[in-house]
Amino acid sequence: MTVVTRALRVATFLSLGLATAAAGQSEASRSAGPADDPTVAAVNPTPYTQAAEKRGRTHYLRHCQICHGFDGRALENIDFEATDLTDPERWRFGATDGDLFRSTKFGAGLDMPPFEAELDDEEIWELVHYLRSIGPEEYRAAAEPENRP
Repeated sequence: MTVVTRALRVATFLSLGLATAAAGQSEASRSAGPADDPTVAAVNPTPYTQAAEKRGRTHYLRHCQICHGFDGRALENIDFEATDLTDPERWRFGATDGDLFRSTKFGAGLDMPPFEAELDDEEIWELVHYLRSIGPEEYRAAAEPENRP
């Protein structure tokens, strides 16, 4: 991704956030919508495998790294505050697989844009596996055999 592309993407995110703030919306006054969709599974329906985690890492590097940093700690971008994805205690919109899925697909608050146009559901669930892999041990998925009968 070129510097110009990154700058345009950041400018777009910031302008969307300012437009939302100007409209008088806030995290506290969010109305029920796709981000609150109860039909989203609370547990990842995509079986965990090393291959799924690796694909999730690829999705992360393509779509999330610009805000959350290469290692998920969000230390590289000083223009806005992104969440440290290695510390579930700091996740403001929940720590279940379903919460991560919803935040990624539909966006969260003013700073996290939706990625439903860039990633399909299976890719988002793979991303959730990767996010689990960079956090504390107790949040990681249990590996299933790569070669099922």
